[in-house]
Formats: sequence, C-alpha cells, structure tokens
Amino acid sequence: MLPDWTDIREAFETNVFGAWRAASAFAPLLGAGGHGRLVNVSSEGGSLASMGAGAPAYSTSKATLNALTCVLAAELRGAGVLVNAVCPGWVATDMGGPGGRPVAQGAAGIVWAATLPDDGPTGGFFRDGKRLPW
Repeated sequence: MLPDWTDIREAFETNVFGAWRAASAFAPLLGAGGHGRLVNVSSEGGSLASMGAGAPAYSTSKATLNALTCVLAAELRGAGVLVNAVCPGWVATDMGGPGGRPVAQGAAGIVWAATLPDDGPTGGFFRDGKRLPW
C-alpha cells in the first residue's frame, strides 16, 4: 500500500530538505577552514541497487538524499569539504526497534566519515567505512 501524501512530505522534509538546509547553512563555515566534513545519515533502503517494495516514502527520500550527497560533494570539492552519505545499519533505536546493532556501533561509521583525512573519499556511500552501491 502506498503512503499518503502527508507521510511522503514528512519523509522528504526530514531526510532531504532538512539535510539540504543544514548543508546550505554550514557549507560556508565548513569551507572557510578548508577541512570541512559533511555527513548525511542515509540508509541502504535508499540504494537503487537493492531497493524494492516497502517503505516507499522513506526509501525514495533516502535515495534523494544520496543524490544530494553526490551533488554537494561536487559543489564543495573546491572548498576542501568532503561530503559523504553513511548508512549506520539496522540500529536498536526507537525507529529501528529491538534486535539491531548497538547505537555506538552504528554511530562509529558516521564518526569515521566526519573525521576523514583531507585526502579521504568524497561523494561516496558507506557503512562501517566500506563503500555501498548507490
């Protein structure tokens, strides 16, 4: 069953427009130091390579976030800002529910992307420091 438009708008407001607004607000500051890092928290559910039925608003909003990651990486490359998307995996949170990996384990990949060296990757999609297919 397809979601209603309220759910679709909410998913895009959170996962795309919220991230885009944050990037727009912080990009000048991140670029000023020449060593900025922008990490979009995505999901493998947004990977076109593995996308299927289920959670269409969530999946398509995360796929859009992944596309935004690519565009922002290209736009900010000259300013020394690395931009990547990270999937923390299935994490035991209110959203993920019980049985997922510990929060610290999911967060470790985000910290990895936020602390990349200047010659680190940009415009990529990762989990646990390993590249994922878009």
